[in-house]
Amino acid sequence: MRFVGGDWGTSNFRLRFVDGKVKREFKSDEGTAKLAAAGGERARAFRETLASGLAKLQAPKNIPVVLSGMASSSIGWKELPYAKAPFALDGRSAVWAKVDPHVYLISGMRTDTEILRGEETEAIGLVAALGREMPFEAVLVLPGTHSKHLDVNPGGIAGFRTFMTGELFDLLVRLSVLRHSTDPDAPVDKTAFLDGVEESTARPVTSALFRVRTRQVLDRKGAGSNTSFLSGLLIGTELGTLRGSDVAIILAAGKALRGSYTAAAEALGLGPRLKTVDSEPLSVLGQQVLLKRIHSGK
Repeated sequence: MRFVGGDWGTSNFRLRFVDGKVKREFKSDEGTAKLAAAGGERARAFRETLASGLAKLQAPKNIPVVLSGMASSSIGWKELPYAKAPFALDGRSAVWAKVDPHVYLISGMRTDTEILRGEETEAIGLVAALGREMPFEAVLVLPGTHSKHLDVNPGGIAGFRTFMTGELFDLLVRLSVLRHSTDPDAPVDKTAFLDGVEESTARPVTSALFRVRTRQVLDRKGAGSNTSFLSGLLIGTELGTLRGSDVAIILAAGKALRGSYTAAAEALGLGPRLKTVDSEPLSVLGQQVLLKRIHSGK
């Protein structure tokens, strides 16, 4: 298929020209929050930003464009209602709207207590990628600013949970007292990271967090070591919720986060249940499934 797949996040905007495979890519910081804050007619701002991005991508004229993520939110191009769980992973449950000729917005999904936008497209792509290798039942872990754990089975996404792991890490190293003990730009210290994972199993995270400070003051640990310890503590706390079950775990992430989450999972004894995949192609694969369904009218 030839189309443009777009991921419109809160902070960033990404377009990929697909012709069998991804041929070209364009990225910018023109996320939905930035466009919404600028004021003026929202739809016009999104339309012009998309047109500019397509020109820089050198996309063919009138090519179909599928946009996932926050473009369908209350601060996006047009707000669409959430699809509800259970959410079928062949795409038939997706909520979408045509906002311009050849331009389609894909909405997110919700439960009674949770919401997401964009991850549903990745989940559709994952099932398409794995095919018969997809377990009968699994927890799909999608790390990020707001990590998502999706419970999937033959009926689709039955439910999910959100962990503010990435955002909490950023707030702590930039705004809290722990900023004096950490350096977010430091390379990973694997030993310190695993120490943090172990600490996550010993006491509540609100208590364990202060250990970052005492490692500096009492143990004379450097900022890089403390940063990795903090990362291990937060990721370990998130993944610790998956213990006590025998359900398969599928970790879909980019290279850096995939390495950190895999190390934490293995330290927590989750290794035998864990399968890892690269998240990079999943959104495009999911958008391809959705575009076929849109064009078929089903």
